[in-house]
Amino acid sequence: MRADTESWVGCVAGALEDTEYRELLSEAGFEGIDLEVTRVYDPEQVGGGCCGSELTTPLNAAEGRIVSAFVRACKPATA
Repeated sequence: MRADTESWVGCVAGALEDTEYRELLSEAGFEGIDLEVTRVYDPEQVGGGCCGSELTTPLNAAEGRIVSAFVRACKPATA
């Protein structure tokens, strides 16, 4: 349980807003960028009871907008 919580907190702390993520991919030369949300995390379900405020606080700070997503993009071949 503790290792799982540490992984979550590390992931949430390093998360990017979708617009920032798209911009960084574009700056790196990627095109056709698509983010497909696969899961929206509820702060109450994820952090409730077992993890305390260590996990619930960052999720609440994001107003419940923590998601998992598939990221698709293409980097064109250079000539």
